[in-house]
Amino acid sequence: MSSQPNQSLIDGIRCLQYLVSSDKAVGCRELARQMGMNSTRVNRLLMTMAAIGLTVQDEHRRYLPGPGIHALAAQAIRGSSLFAQALPQLEAHAPRDIVVALGVLWEDQVIYIWHSEPGERTSTSQALAGFRMLPAWQSVIGVSLLAAESDEVLRPRFNDEQWAQISPLLARKRQGSYLMWHRDDGEVSMAQPINNNRAALAFAKIWQTDEAHLQQRLQQLQALAQVLISAR
Repeated sequence: MSSQPNQSLIDGIRCLQYLVSSDKAVGCRELARQMGMNSTRVNRLLMTMAAIGLTVQDEHRRYLPGPGIHALAAQAIRGSSLFAQALPQLEAHAPRDIVVALGVLWEDQVIYIWHSEPGERTSTSQALAGFRMLPAWQSVIGVSLLAAESDEVLRPRFNDEQWAQISPLLARKRQGSYLMWHRDDGEVSMAQPINNNRAALAFAKIWQTDEAHLQQRLQQLQALAQVLISAR
């Protein structure tokens, strides 16, 4: 038996993840461009998944997630210990006046398990499903998790502009357990990796930037991260 990874299975899973992360119906060529794959191969994979209900086509022959996604989503949620343990803690303890997010890194994209907006307490359904996939170099969660990898591994994956932005942030994160990001528009965001760098908790849309307030927010972030870790 070959010990080599099954590339068709890998491509199929990637294809499904990109499709599910899209906000609209997607054509084969557009999806192939996003994935850096041949459009004929993407079309074949999507048609194969349509045969088992994971994808469907609209009247313009663009693809959408199919009914099988609902079953897969329910099974994935049930099988995710991180999700099961973090959800009640976030519902009970996440601050309401800033963004609170829990995310994981996948293919240099951040997938949000939880993302609540400031103001009135975001409903659970909004916090679980209300935010898109985001490139890791734009996200404090993404950069804090990328920092676990070496510059030699990371550099080829980002263009010059992206690397110029994240390189000093990576260095800063490697000096400690958290990352604090002062953005050009005055916002501050911060992230604390948990679960052996497999996920990170973040606070964002912090506009009160005096040192005392930021330290208070950091302590709040780290305390909530510890609650999530202890719940495992």
